[in-house]
Amino acid sequence: RSMVKMHRLLLTLWASPLVAVCAPALCAGISVGQGASLKLNNSSVDLNCLDVNILGELNLGSGQLVAIDQLSISGVGDFLGGSGTVQFHRNWQNAGTFSPGTSVVALLDGCGAALSEITGDNDFSSFNAVTAAGKTLRIEAGSLQTFSANLRLEGVAPDQRLTIRSTIDGSQSHFVLFEQASQQINAVDVKDNDASPGAPIAPGPVALYASVDSGNNKNWFQQLLDVIFKDGFETAGP
Repeated sequence: RSMVKMHRLLLTLWASPLVAVCAPALCAGISVGQGASLKLNNSSVDLNCLDVNILGELNLGSGQLVAIDQLSISGVGDFLGGSGTVQFHRNWQNAGTFSPGTSVVALLDGCGAALSEITGDNDFSSFNAVTAAGKTLRIEAGSLQTFSANLRLEGVAPDQRLTIRSTIDGSQSHFVLFEQASQQINAVDVKDNDASPGAPIAPGPVALYASVDSGNNKNWFQQLLDVIFKDGFETAGP
């Protein structure tokens, strides 16, 4: 068995399904201590806007962690995504190891968080950042975020867009969308993001995506041109 200490509340997760709600009056979130191991199997835990801190090993299995305010993976922490679902509202901080499996990680509105950050390098399988209220997502400057299965970035035009920025103005963060991955992009405002050498993100005119290109981006909103190779030279076709 694996045990998670939630302040005065102690939950023991067995192989059978468990649905747990973390009451703020009783717990301070989930903390997996260094050297400890927790496997959720197919359990579902509602954090109710509290935090998840991983210093040991957390194996999501096919379970769900939802309504997280901030998720942190320490330098010695190991988070195994399995085929589960993670929903957070404010920050994702990775200084350790995240193994995505086929998991879905989603940044959603909630917990009063209008500003969110992703720090560290992360390999995501499916990543969603969706807002109906308008949100700014800051990506650590110089960090690399990869997306192997699906990337969904959506706001609501014209006033509640999902704004994507680097943590340092003028210094790019990096996205790589795998060639086989799908994408759904709508109502975003992007600046300081280099999405090469992966597949183009939101290929075509920026207006097609009800979005804004605020500059210093690469491999976003690229016009689709035929490429013709003649006599060893590359030219853009009609």
